[in-house]
Amino acid sequence: MAPAFAPAPSPAAAAATNLIGEVCRKSNIDVTKCIETLQSIPEAASAYDDIQALAELVMQAAKEESKALGTMFSAIQSSKDANPKLKPSLELCAFDYSDAAIFFTPRGLGDVTKSLEVHSALDDSQNCDSELAKIRNAGVVDDSISAAIQKWRDLYAVANGVILYAEDAFKGRAVDDQGDDDYSPDY
Repeated sequence: MAPAFAPAPSPAAAAATNLIGEVCRKSNIDVTKCIETLQSIPEAASAYDDIQALAELVMQAAKEESKALGTMFSAIQSSKDANPKLKPSLELCAFDYSDAAIFFTPRGLGDVTKSLEVHSALDDSQNCDSELAKIRNAGVVDDSISAAIQKWRDLYAVANGVILYAEDAFKGRAVDDQGDDDYSPDY
């Protein structure tokens, strides 16, 4: 016979649910997709109650994914089989995703301008999307490229959720990569 009530969650589990839930609500993607994306990041589960640690992990994952997409587009563009007419679009996508990587850093976490900075990575992605729309019928954009771009978008959405959560949590006080506010000297 099942107990009439479930035991209360541990404080750690409650914090995890609260932080992850809040981040995912702010991410503008399906909460289940957000949680799946977070679970795909090694060690993210260990950051269940620490927005700074979670931000560092998510930003690093988004940065690595941006670099990987930049490298992928560069390899396609550099391929001896690449259509010369498509190379400028592929080169632009390689640049855009490589450029997007620089915006994923936890430095300044909590600062109200951080979400604008991370949004610049989305601008880079959308710039590539415009280029890909021009060449989509050329058969260059296959399912693997579409899947890689979707994975990046999911990471971007979670990173944006982390940033928005941090803005609320820190009330506009930026937190640097030492984990404290930027108003105190780092020794």
